[in-house]
Amino acid sequence: MASIAWLISLTVLCVAATIVSGGRGKTPVVPDIASTSFTESEHCSKDHYRIRVRDPNRHISTRLLRYFTFGGILQRIGEETKIPRAELVLGGASQYQDQSSQLGPKYHAAHVIRVGSIDKRLKKKNEDLFKALTNYIGHTQNVISLANVWHGVAGKIDKFQSDNLGELAEIIFTGEFEPGNRPKVVTLMDGFRDLIVKYVDSDPRSENDQSELNAGKIDVWCAGAEMLFNAGKDGYNMVKDGTFKSRYAKA
Repeated sequence: MASIAWLISLTVLCVAATIVSGGRGKTPVVPDIASTSFTESEHCSKDHYRIRVRDPNRHISTRLLRYFTFGGILQRIGEETKIPRAELVLGGASQYQDQSSQLGPKYHAAHVIRVGSIDKRLKKKNEDLFKALTNYIGHTQNVISLANVWHGVAGKIDKFQSDNLGELAEIIFTGEFEPGNRPKVVTLMDGFRDLIVKYVDSDPRSENDQSELNAGKIDVWCAGAEMLFNAGKDGYNMVKDGTFKSRYAKA
C-alpha cells in the first residue's frame, strides 16, 4: 500500500509540474539580432550575457518596435509560402519560451512578442522558416517582475499584440509610408501609447515601483511612426535575404 501511495504521489507531482510549465515549447536561446553584442569586459561570460537584466522601460518600448519588425517578417513569410499572413499566427497565450530568468522571483523572462500558436501549414511548406519563427516568438528578456505580470501593463501589451494581428497585417511594408500606410501605423502606435499612459503612470503603485516604470522614460525609447514602419521593412528584408532563417532556425 505504501508503494502504491508513493506512486500516486509521484504521478500527482508530475502532473503538477506539467501544469506549472504551462505546456510551452522550449526553444533555444538565440541572441536577438537587434540586441547588444556579447563582450567579455561588459558581461564576463556568455551565461551572464544570456540572463542579463534589461531596463524595464526600454523593454516595454522594444515590444512596440519589434511588433512592427514581426509584422514585416510575417508579410514576407506569407508571400514565400502563400499562407495569408493574417493566418500565420494566432493570438493567445505564449506557446514557446527560450528560458526562465534563473534569477529568482524578482525577475521574469518576459516575451517581447506575445502571440499564440503558429499555423501548421508553415511547418509542412518550409520547416526552416517554421523553426525560425518559433524561436523568434520564444525570445525573452529578463526584467523586473513588475514589467511582466499579467495584471499590469505587460498583460495589456500582451493582449494588444494578440488582438491587433489583423491590423498589423494590413500594413504593406514593401510599399511607401505615405500616404496609405501612415494612418495604419499611427493607429497602432497611439493605441500602444495609450496603454502606457493608462497603466504605467495612472496605475497605483508603490514609490519604488514608480521609480522603476515611468511613462516618460518609455516614451523616450518609443520610436516615431516612420521608424516603426522602417522596422517592419527590416523584418521583411531579413526573411527575403535569408538572414532571418540563418539567424533563428537553430536546432
